[in-house]
Amino acid sequence: MVLVFMYERVILPTDGSEIAEKGILKGLELAKALDIPVYSIYVMNVEKYEQMRERGVRQGVKKNMKKTGEQALTWVRKKAHEMGVDITTQLLVGEPYDRIVKEAHKEDVIYMSSHGASGIKEVLLGSTTQRVLKNAGCTVIVEKGE
Repeated sequence: MVLVFMYERVILPTDGSEIAEKGILKGLELAKALDIPVYSIYVMNVEKYEQMRERGVRQGVKKNMKKTGEQALTWVRKKAHEMGVDITTQLLVGEPYDRIVKEAHKEDVIYMSSHGASGIKEVLLGSTTQRVLKNAGCTVIVEKGE
């Protein structure tokens, strides 16, 4: 008896960085090859800015994060449409690794780059990627960043 496991969606987290874009493109190729939809997310981690005293500064940071997220998701949508891949995108708020893990179902595959905009925080993997690998209840594919 042969069991064939098919994924339902490819989850593509992005932070808008060039390194993340490499993973996005590979993830879109996977979705096209498997003929499954993509769900791309950008997670705004605003919690660390909540303690800022100046309300205007907090609002400015949030506004810039939202703009960056919208631009990143627009880029992903454009690439998906160019490749003929069905896509849904969402801008979320929270701890990035936690939201990525919570958005993914058991039948999904998360495809992400090894590092993101924050650079190389760890020797081998970025901290968000490490946490997703540790906590995800589905398959995670990591595209090596440069």
